[in-house]
Amino acid sequence: MNRFAYTGRSRAGKAVKGVIVAESEMAARHQLREQGHIVTSLKTVREPASIFQKKVKLRAKHLALFCRQFAIMLSTGVSLVKALEVLEGQAEDPAFAKLLQSVRLDVASGTAFTKALEKHGEVFPNVFIHLVEAGEVSGSLPEVLDRLALYYEREDELRKKVSEALMYPAIISSVSVVMVAVLLFVVLPMLVNNFASFGVETPAITLAVLGARDWMVQHWYVVVGAVLAVALLYRYWVRTKPGRFFRDALLLRLPVLGELQKMVIFSRLCRTLALLLNSGISMLPTLQILERLMDNVVVKGAVQGAAQGVERGEGISPSLGEYKVFPNMLVQMVAVGEETGNLETVLVQLADYYDREVNFSISSFTKLLEPVIMLVLAVVVLFILISVYLPMMQMVTAI
Repeated sequence: MNRFAYTGRSRAGKAVKGVIVAESEMAARHQLREQGHIVTSLKTVREPASIFQKKVKLRAKHLALFCRQFAIMLSTGVSLVKALEVLEGQAEDPAFAKLLQSVRLDVASGTAFTKALEKHGEVFPNVFIHLVEAGEVSGSLPEVLDRLALYYEREDELRKKVSEALMYPAIISSVSVVMVAVLLFVVLPMLVNNFASFGVETPAITLAVLGARDWMVQHWYVVVGAVLAVALLYRYWVRTKPGRFFRDALLLRLPVLGELQKMVIFSRLCRTLALLLNSGISMLPTLQILERLMDNVVVKGAVQGAAQGVERGEGISPSLGEYKVFPNMLVQMVAVGEETGNLETVLVQLADYYDREVNFSISSFTKLLEPVIMLVLAVVVLFILISVYLPMMQMVTAI
């Protein structure tokens, strides 16, 4: 519901003003007429934004479910406004329900569905809005929503695979930090006190470890400040064009992690390209939309250059082939799709291929990371254990 501030006159000619709650401006005017008021001014009252107001954030799995339910209702003959009303009632997130209510009221008042969605561009992705627009124009909105549901389901699967790959090193790293903290703050001081009671001199390496620990505890603000300063400087640096480009280019060149990122990027690129072309959007607008969806600036620049090549009248495959970031296989397969007129089918097959490569890269990444983490952990623990066992050896020789 919306709030409207109104001014006017009563039947007796007396000036009146106030605030009324209604679904739309038309409904508000109707209510005021029934109350016997002649409206001279009616304005929407915007609720003040709160810093604690929850922002709507739609993940791929939420968008997949939303599109699937939306497509089913529209394909069974339910009107657009009624479908939005049902989805609004089913929304678990109150903030998202309020957003759907705003979209529904705009559509009910005569606004095009795409225009209503564009008002919430910070929530709905560009590809979603553009494909809905194509579905509205072509009259195939249920089919487009069904394709979007499948697209976001694949996106969710891809995110889960990457998250699973990063979960193991995160757990091992957390356990390592806890173990080192226990050795430094519990085991080592206890042993040093016991050795001191036997008159054993503490070795230099043990004193160095204890001294470093005590300094970090006493000057924790220096450590925290240094970490924050490095983090802020890095954040500022990657926001600059040279810094962002250097970081993204470096990430693509990493031995195993870089290959994994490439596979994820190419899978998303091919699937999105196929989805947009299948929905009737021409190549140039498709590449322009795709450019806005790319997070890596190296790939973004390559897609932008390819779009300029298409604008000059070149084919998509020669335009992509000008940039080394795209592998030869991708360029050649796109060229085959162009020549045979089955570009959308080829792109879907490429996306499936890169999804399988993501699985392989995740497996390789995990296998490579396990020994690296174990080696680093072994070195740290060995250093601390040496500082523990040296006093023990001295005690034994003294006895």
